[in-house]
Amino acid sequence: MGNDVSRGVRDGNPKNYRRSGGGWWPAPPTAMKILSWNVRGLGNSRTFLALQKILQQQRPLILFVCETKLTAKQMYETSRKLKIDNCLAVNRNGKGGGLAMLWYNEANVHVTSYSNHHIDARVQREDGSWMRCTGIYGHPEMSQKHHTWILLKRLADLFDIPWLCFGDFNEILHPNEKLGGNDRNVNMISEFREALCECNLIDLGCKGYPFTWSNGRFGQHFVEERLDRFLCNKKWREKYVDCAVVNLETWTSDHCPIIMEVQAKGSALSYARKRTSRIHYEDAWSSYEGCKDIVDKEWRRHGNWKCADPVWLFKQTTKSSMAQLKNWSNAEFKGRQQKLEKLTAKLKELRHNGVNIVTGRKLRELKVRSRTSCLTKKFIGSRGLGQIG
Repeated sequence: MGNDVSRGVRDGNPKNYRRSGGGWWPAPPTAMKILSWNVRGLGNSRTFLALQKILQQQRPLILFVCETKLTAKQMYETSRKLKIDNCLAVNRNGKGGGLAMLWYNEANVHVTSYSNHHIDARVQREDGSWMRCTGIYGHPEMSQKHHTWILLKRLADLFDIPWLCFGDFNEILHPNEKLGGNDRNVNMISEFREALCECNLIDLGCKGYPFTWSNGRFGQHFVEERLDRFLCNKKWREKYVDCAVVNLETWTSDHCPIIMEVQAKGSALSYARKRTSRIHYEDAWSSYEGCKDIVDKEWRRHGNWKCADPVWLFKQTTKSSMAQLKNWSNAEFKGRQQKLEKLTAKLKELRHNGVNIVTGRKLRELKVRSRTSCLTKKFIGSRGLGQIG
C-alpha cells in the first residue's frame, strides 16, 4: 500500500483498521446508517465542524468522504479528531482528490480494495451474513468518465452478495436531474445508465432537496444537479428494507451529504447501542475564562489535599467541577445552538423556494451569518448540549 493509505490495526489484525487513543467519544449510533459526502476539502475548519455536527445529529455507523484534499496521514489525524474508531484513507492526487472510509467498532468492516476513485468493503451483519459497501468518486473530466463505468463493471464481478454502492458519480441518470445551464450530454447519461444495467445496480431515489450539487452561482448562470446517490443490486433489495436516501442540507461544500439507514427485512434495528447521560469535558471549554474560573474555584474550595484521601477528594472535586461546568455550558452555548437552527431552517426555506435561481443576495447573507456566528472553533454546538443537557 506504500504511502497511499493510512490505516490502524486492531488486535494484530490489519484488516480491522482500529485506531487507539483516549478522549471524548460521540453518542453512539442507534442504527446502521451510512453517510456519503463530497466534502470538497476537509482541511478547513468550517467543513470539519460541519461534518462533526452532521455526525452528532445523524450518528452514522459508516462514513465515506471524497475530495478530502488531504494526505492519508492528515486524514487519519482528522478521523482521530472526529473520534471515529477506524479509518482507511487514500492520498490526495496533487492538490485534489483524496478518499476515506471511516467506521465505528460496532461495524465489522473488511476493506477489500481501493484506488483514487473507490473504496470497496465487506460488512458483516449481526446475523453473520455479509453485505458489500462501495464508495465511489467518479472522474469529473468528461474524457475520463468511461473509466468510472469500467471500474464499476470490474467491481460488480468480484462478489455475489448484497451490494450497496454510493458516492459522487459526477453524472446524472436522467435529464430532469439537472436544473439550469446547458443540457447534459445525452451520450454521457446513456453510458452511465448502461453501466448500471450491466452491473445490475438500481438507483434508490432520495428524499429532501432533489439536487446534491450546485455551482454556487445565481441568476441565469445558476446550475444544480443530482450527482450523489445510493445504488444497490437485486440481492440487496431482497434482504433489506427500501429506506429512502436523505439529501441533507449544508453550506460548506457545493455537494450535499447523503445518508441512508440499513435494516434487514423482518428484523429490529441493527447495531443499537444504549445512550448514556454521562457528562464529558469539552476541549473547547478550555479557552473560556468562565471555565477556568470554575475549575480554579472548585479545586481551591475542597481544602487541603494532604489531610484527605486523594482518590476520594479527586472524585468529589471533579464531580463538583463538572456540575458547575454543566450549568455554565448550557447558559453559554444554548443560545448559539438555537440561532444556528433558525438560520439553517431559513436557508432550507430559501433554497426550496427557488431563491437561488432569481437572486443570491439573501442566500449569501444567511450563509455568511451561519458561518461567522455559529461555526467557529469555540462553538460547541449540539455535541456539548446533547451530552450535558
